[in-house]
Amino acid sequence: MAEQWLGHDDGLDKLWDGGAWGDTGSRSAGNDLSDEPPAPAAKRRSRQPGPRTASPAINHVEAERQRRDKLNRRFCDLRAVVPKVSRMDKASLLADATSYIAELRGRVKKLEAEAKETAARNAAAPSGAATIAAASHSFGPEEKLEVRVVGPDAAALRLTTAARHAPALLMHALRSLDLPVQHACVCRVGGVTVQDAVVGVPATLRDEACLRAVLLHSLQRGAA
Repeated sequence: MAEQWLGHDDGLDKLWDGGAWGDTGSRSAGNDLSDEPPAPAAKRRSRQPGPRTASPAINHVEAERQRRDKLNRRFCDLRAVVPKVSRMDKASLLADATSYIAELRGRVKKLEAEAKETAARNAAAPSGAATIAAASHSFGPEEKLEVRVVGPDAAALRLTTAARHAPALLMHALRSLDLPVQHACVCRVGGVTVQDAVVGVPATLRDEACLRAVLLHSLQRGAA
């Protein structure tokens, strides 16, 4: 039995000389000592996101909102100045505003035409100062015209002149101005004729200076 047991020493020698046990033990020991744990992966430094500006889409939406608000304010202002609005929608408001602008243009043209006509009429008619200055050449120191408003629609006149046919001249001037005579009195002393008259005057000639200037101008034209 001992020989049989010893006969199997070759197998033990193989085991001790680097057989399965030795190799396994040495491999496991070597693995425990030589194999180091894997190094941890290096962490990448991440950049902190800074403040971001609004994206183009957000900017576009905000711009569109501001544009609509501005347009709505303009429509409100337009609604305030247009006197007559048929409907409250924008299309009707624009149509009413267009009609109102056309009406205003027509009024402006009419006023411009009236202003030109008035300017031409004033240029053709002599001014009160020019009339008085021209009449002074035909009226001497002893000739004068006095005018006094005596009521809401009447004026008293006194004309002193040495001109020939003085009563006819005064009556012609009053007739040309469409001033109705309510009372008249004529007397002649020393070659000078004194005429007193009360005439009706319209609202446009109730100013004494204006009435006197118009009468002097008419008397001068009649004496020419």
